[in-house]
Amino acid sequence: MNFRSATALWTDFKLSEGPRHTANAIGYLWARHVCQQPVLRRRVFDYELELDLADPGIAKTLAIFGKRELEHRLILQRVLRPGMVVWDCGANIGYYAVMEARLVGPTGFVYTCEPAPSNIAFLRRNITLNGLADRVAIEECAISNHDGTATFHLSDLSNVHTLHPTSHRTGATVARMSGRTIAVPTFDVPTFLSSKRSVDLVRMDIEGHEVEVFEGIARAVRSGKFHGMILFETHFRAYNDATHSMRAQLRALFALGYRATALASSDERGTPLHALGYKPEQTIRTDGATRGLYRGVRTEDAERVICDLGGVRTVLLTCASS
Repeated sequence: MNFRSATALWTDFKLSEGPRHTANAIGYLWARHVCQQPVLRRRVFDYELELDLADPGIAKTLAIFGKRELEHRLILQRVLRPGMVVWDCGANIGYYAVMEARLVGPTGFVYTCEPAPSNIAFLRRNITLNGLADRVAIEECAISNHDGTATFHLSDLSNVHTLHPTSHRTGATVARMSGRTIAVPTFDVPTFLSSKRSVDLVRMDIEGHEVEVFEGIARAVRSGKFHGMILFETHFRAYNDATHSMRAQLRALFALGYRATALASSDERGTPLHALGYKPEQTIRTDGATRGLYRGVRTEDAERVICDLGGVRTVLLTCASS
């Protein structure tokens, strides 16, 4: 092992959060820096994933901890049932797509969209590895509010590639951008849905582009093409009322009958939900934070924490008419 590898090993080991995950951390570090393996297979809940050892993002997290974003997983477990149809936008390497496919069972279906070629390769591998190719469709594209192409900015971390490399809130460049870009095909929401089974839930973690996707979803709702649940990760830095308004898109969905039926805090320490008078029905320790799961948050307060205050990571929107 050369000096650079030894230094990287020590740096990574310090990030392993102590003895509970020491064995996994050592296995990851040995495979990456000593054996220089390109891929590591790891058990994740009740399935397996193949992980790109060159990726310091989601692959590293799963290799060491075997889990992430447990609040997001909990919501999926509560709302998905056998036979349902899921649409996963920003499917990455399949952490959620495999989970969703197992939850909806052989009578259900999962449509996945992922624009990054390296992620698509691992997504295909992981769907096949878990024997789910009969209930998961994979499309190499981004979802937006128009059909066409877009410039996709690649990050050093496989789960932070984005169509928005600059913060709409502060103007700062998003951290860990590689400087590399690719052109990716984009599909408008109604276009994508036109040839699909009726979707019960759309899940997205798309680094701020949920603003554009929400605009397309609202049109799909008005035309009767969609009335399912929307589960998304917020990106506070990407919202700006003047240039990239999440508020306008949320209000459009609220006017169509959607409500925030579940919210998860980014961290219970300092979340603005406490000051607004809410208490979590459950707390979950995950990703180095304690996150709270909230229900019964008023529409105006959901808008405030998503658009003005921050401190919310995951939101489930449900249409009253569905």
